[in-house]
Amino acid sequence: MAGCTLSNSPAPAPAPSIRTEGQDVNCPAGDHGIDEVQFGWSWCYPSSWRFQERLQPTSTPSGVDATFDIVNDLPAGQPGSGDFGFLIVGTYEIGTAADLTSWTAANIGPGLQLTPITWGNAKEAVIDGQGRRFALTASHVVEMDVRGDAIAAEMAKRLDSWKFD
Repeated sequence: MAGCTLSNSPAPAPAPSIRTEGQDVNCPAGDHGIDEVQFGWSWCYPSSWRFQERLQPTSTPSGVDATFDIVNDLPAGQPGSGDFGFLIVGTYEIGTAADLTSWTAANIGPGLQLTPITWGNAKEAVIDGQGRRFALTASHVVEMDVRGDAIAAEMAKRLDSWKFD
């Protein structure tokens, strides 16, 4: 019974790594926000999305992939109801690369067709021929790869909501 004694101390509460809107994420009405402080990025998404996040370390390139299984949880019959997709947000070490062209050549493969884009407050951002976006931030390279046309279209509309630390 000694191992089952009750204590007056409250149980420690887990601290999630994802903070929600209202904590450094300013989203338009109808959106929610993710502030992933450990990786230095935040962004907005439709409030009807439900998702499960998983983290996976990567060795090439060196960093972490945050993956999101996403479902648009609108009532049946509404446009977009049941749309689903898969989002990968990779956060990688910059290493010695001076720009995204040299980083992608060294870490993804040489000869990628890269088109400059605007992505939040990134120092530099590009999109490749497969639709993957890469952002050079002060401390990382962030890659966004979205699978699922409807989810990809909604993420594309929200590129300006991204903040990189």
